[in-house]
Amino acid sequence: MSIINHIEKYRKLKRTLFTTPSHSQGDFVAPETLKLLGQKFFTCDYSEIEGFDNLSSPIGIIKDAQSAAAEIYGAKSTFFLTNGSTSGIIAAMYALLTKGDKVVIARNCHKSVYNGLVLTGAVPIWLIPDYNSDWGIFESVNTDYLEEILEKNRDVKAFIMTNPTYEGAMSDIYRISSVCRKYNVKLIVDEAHGALWNFNKSLGTPSLIQGADIVVQSLHKTAGALNPSALLHISKESDINPSTIQNSLNLFTTTSPSYPILLNIESTINFLSSARGQAYLHQLSKNINRLLRTLKNIPNLQVYSYNNDITKILIKATNISGFELSEILFGEYGIEDELSNEKSVLLLTGVGTSKAKLKKLEKALVNLCLDNIKIANDSDKKSIDYYPIEPRVRYIPSVLWGKHSKEVDLKYALSRVCMEVIADYPPGAPLLLPGEVIKKEHILYLLNRKKTSIRVLL
Repeated sequence: MSIINHIEKYRKLKRTLFTTPSHSQGDFVAPETLKLLGQKFFTCDYSEIEGFDNLSSPIGIIKDAQSAAAEIYGAKSTFFLTNGSTSGIIAAMYALLTKGDKVVIARNCHKSVYNGLVLTGAVPIWLIPDYNSDWGIFESVNTDYLEEILEKNRDVKAFIMTNPTYEGAMSDIYRISSVCRKYNVKLIVDEAHGALWNFNKSLGTPSLIQGADIVVQSLHKTAGALNPSALLHISKESDINPSTIQNSLNLFTTTSPSYPILLNIESTINFLSSARGQAYLHQLSKNINRLLRTLKNIPNLQVYSYNNDITKILIKATNISGFELSEILFGEYGIEDELSNEKSVLLLTGVGTSKAKLKKLEKALVNLCLDNIKIANDSDKKSIDYYPIEPRVRYIPSVLWGKHSKEVDLKYALSRVCMEVIADYPPGAPLLLPGEVIKKEHILYLLNRKKTSIRVLL
């Protein structure tokens, strides 16, 4: 029986519960919360009472729902995550790595990977993905570069990467997984932003069918589920034992998982895999492609999204920065983007992106680029890009955890050891991590972003 069906049947029993949660399925809801959420949401919120299941050791409805999901995705095992892809990434690392193990990590990975390094004691080898200076973004992982690293470090245990990138760039996972198998390296793919790929291949090819061992997806990012709904999949071809992952997840997952999130994960997967869901995604793809064709013909505007994940609309306008474009969209048109940098602006779309929303964006960009942006000679304008800065690691993260630090002015920070995670959030890809040496380039970039001080090792 599914989670949804079980809750529907259980509600009809009208049992008297002296259990958590203490709102008693909506008998009490704080007035302001009631106004915003209504009472119905709380009628689905249960603990692990008789007849329900336990996420840390599923034997009933959660087990059935996860097994059904694994079949839909073509996975050996699928795990529901109620505290986001972050928990999946950390659990995967903890299951595969121990103190002193070498792990190759793409530098544009989410900052949750740093947390995994602290907890495992693993030694990072950083791989800098290809960089596009015209757009100010990291792109694909260079497979030859990865093989170079693995050839020099035959004892590497795993490779962790993001695909698609936050901005929608895609790597060749087939080739990458082939290289990883050659060197007996486990491939963990953070596919948080590719949660629709399994249901519409025109958007991208799922890493799970391209040879990745573990894939983590965020259903709330593009697939329409509640924050922070996510999934962890183990490939059928991988020799990773599902119980190892379950045990690892249990270290980082709450013992009070949210049943509203669990049933929302199940219902989201059910919808996306249904005929209705397929038709819905097909129409979404058509709507986005229609917008991209229009944007392509707007003077003074460039679009990155072609041949990438089109649900990430990355744009830039002639002779103004991405930050300025972001401010104009927000201030004059009431459109808030996901992320901006010196060069470009990212607008995320997903199952909740209506045709009307896309039309509003189109009209704003047409008006903005034709009327509001005066194309001027800006050749003297200087900007500091997030160009790739090769990290110089003095201490691995786990060694520095709990060490004393102090805040210093950036002018005194050169060659000191950084003691904080410095990342634009989102997407959380680190500029500097604890244990890394602060370079001149870091200081220039941070000063440009109005940061004046930094925490360093005492």
